[in-house]
Amino acid sequence: MFLNIWIGSIFFVIGVVIFLWMRYFGNDTTVSCREKGFTVTIINKRKGIFVNDYAWEQVTETHYYERESAGENNTTTRYFQVKTENGVAFNLYEMKNFYELIEIFNQNTVHLPYFWEKPTGILKTRYQKQTRVTS
Repeated sequence: MFLNIWIGSIFFVIGVVIFLWMRYFGNDTTVSCREKGFTVTIINKRKGIFVNDYAWEQVTETHYYERESAGENNTTTRYFQVKTENGVAFNLYEMKNFYELIEIFNQNTVHLPYFWEKPTGILKTRYQKQTRVTS
């Protein structure tokens, strides 16, 4: 019994250390959209706060992609990346209002020759790149 408590305590301590390590080295990214563009705020505990403003016209590419994790759970994580003339503005994984963010970028980047469309249906989650029809 003592051995079980000792092993459990070790796993708990390792979990706390990993959590603190990720919190210290990880980034907290916020994207705020407005009429003329968007702002990306990145907070890193080590490096500080970085704020970048972009106009919608500066977006050169948007990219939706998915990654599956190996293992028993085999979970899928969805990502949305936005590139500008200066490189990657942000690369976010699925979070609250993820689908709204993609829709906002679809509506405001009409200069791009494509948009991302989510197929209808209960089991369909993967966005598909669609050619934008210009009139």
